[in-house]
Amino acid sequence: MESKKYKFFDTIIEIITPEKIEDVEPYRSFLSDGIPDFAVVFEYVEKLPEFVGEVSSNDDIAFSVNGEKSICWYSMPDTDEYYACRIFDGENLRVQLLEKFQGKLWNGILFNLLGYEELIARKNGVVLHASMILKNGKTILFTAPCGTGKSTQADLWGKYADAQIINGDKALVSLKDDVIFAGGLPFAGSSKICKNISAPLMAIVCLGQAKENTIRKLSEREAFVSLLQGNYRSGLTKDSAQKTIDVIEKVCNTIPVYKLDCVPDKTAVECLERELKI
Repeated sequence: MESKKYKFFDTIIEIITPEKIEDVEPYRSFLSDGIPDFAVVFEYVEKLPEFVGEVSSNDDIAFSVNGEKSICWYSMPDTDEYYACRIFDGENLRVQLLEKFQGKLWNGILFNLLGYEELIARKNGVVLHASMILKNGKTILFTAPCGTGKSTQADLWGKYADAQIINGDKALVSLKDDVIFAGGLPFAGSSKICKNISAPLMAIVCLGQAKENTIRKLSEREAFVSLLQGNYRSGLTKDSAQKTIDVIEKVCNTIPVYKLDCVPDKTAVECLERELKI
C-alpha cells in the first residue's frame, strides 16, 4: 500500500492506495508531511455495493445519506456504468473501484473520488464555486453560475489591479480562531489556475452580466441564499451538512457580500475597488 498526504488550508488528508501514484501539478503543490486529520483508503473490488436506502442523483453521482453514513456511486461520464463507490461511515473512510480499473489511477481520479467536501466540512470549511484573487494580503471571491464571468473578473483584476489569481473556479472557505480564510484547491476548471495559497477573506462578490456596472451590498439573508447555491454539498452526512450551513451563516454575518452586475472590462474592477475602498 502507498500513502501520501495533502493539505488544504489546515485540513490534512492521507490517501492510501494499493499502487503507487505519481504526483503531477497542481496536486504536487498540496503535498504535506503533517499529521493527517483523515485517512481515506482506496481498494479494488469485483463488484460495487448495491444501492441502499433513498438514493438521489446529481450529474454523474448517485448518493445515499443515512445519519453519519454517506455512500456515493460514481458513473462514467454520459453512461449508466458505475465504476467507483465512496463509503464514509463515521471514521471509516474508503473508496472502492472496480478491478478492471487497476493500474489506471492518477491524481485527478483520486481527488474526484476523495469526498473532500465532506472532510473539509468536518473541519468547519465549505467549498464554493468561485474564482479567487489575492489583493493586499487578503482574498476576494467571485461567485456565479458557469459561464457568467468568474474567471474573467479574476483575469481583469490580475491585469488592471495587480492582484494575484489563486484559482479560477473553486475556493475553500474555512474558519480558524474566528477568522474567515479563503484558500486554493487543486481544481480549477477550464482556467487551469490553482495555487496553494490561503489568506483572510476580504469580500465575496456575486456576479451578473449587464450593460453597465452596478453594485450593492446584499442583506445577510440574500447573501446566505447566494452562497448556499454556490456550495458543493452533494452526499454530505447530516452533521457535515449542518456544519456547512453554520459556516455560511458565519461568513454572511462577518464578511461583506456584494451583487455586482457588470461589463467585462476595466470599469468593473474600478467599480468594485471604489466600493471596497482599496
